[in-house]
Amino acid sequence: MKKEIKRALLKRLLTSKQLKKIQASDIKFPGGIVPIQDTQPNDVFIVGFPKSGNTLMQHIIAHLVYGINEEGSRSMVNLIVPDIYANSHYFRFNVRCFFKSHDLPKPEYKKVIYIMRDGREVLLSYYHMMKNMGTPVSLEDLYTGKIKLYNVTWSGHIEQWESNPYNADVLWMKFEDLKANKGIELQRICSFLNIERNAKDLEKVVRFTALDHMKEMEKRADWTKMKKNKFKKGKNFVRKGRLDSFKTEVSNTLIEKFEKNNYKALERYYPNQNL
Repeated sequence: MKKEIKRALLKRLLTSKQLKKIQASDIKFPGGIVPIQDTQPNDVFIVGFPKSGNTLMQHIIAHLVYGINEEGSRSMVNLIVPDIYANSHYFRFNVRCFFKSHDLPKPEYKKVIYIMRDGREVLLSYYHMMKNMGTPVSLEDLYTGKIKLYNVTWSGHIEQWESNPYNADVLWMKFEDLKANKGIELQRICSFLNIERNAKDLEKVVRFTALDHMKEMEKRADWTKMKKNKFKKGKNFVRKGRLDSFKTEVSNTLIEKFEKNNYKALERYYPNQNL
């Protein structure tokens, strides 16, 4: 029984058969094992358009809230801050749980950390991810909006969360600010979550979520196993963490088309980025 539980935890995938075994009468978990859609009003959702820094924020929360150390694996991060698309069930460890999502506003999303990144870099990052997974997409289709991610454009995702139709408590964060001064941004998260962490704690989180550390984590067995049937051999999920790769990798024509279609959001959040 213990081996089956360990296997389920490591894979993060709970099939119906595994769930029945784990929920045997002699096995108890505080808070229980519940369907991924069954959340509580005080739960926190990490939300953002794909490739905006969602995984980085997922790791930040794992270290900042739960205090996992540098040996914390990708499997552990996904276990304690589950991706709503990758799991059918999750463990309720605490009164307040955390989730990773790309969803638009929902009534149940009462407390949200919204992570944003320059859309011109986001789409390039998504392009490389799909290429690394062996299912390339057209840069032109991405930058002109012909291809939408989760049925919405980059600016459309931001604008729907700006409208905040369900009056969620939202902490707005930018990937670029995390890159520039992660320590200050971590303090903002602590204030939003009403938790206290000293300077030493924050320094550890900065170090354990640095780009170099994330790249090293991707070489570990659990992450390698997860990528085996998803990514082409030798290709990675964690890339350069750059802010301006689009300037050299994407044509001016496509950039201009994207800027025209997303001008309002770019003007609000990235006004000095050569619009």
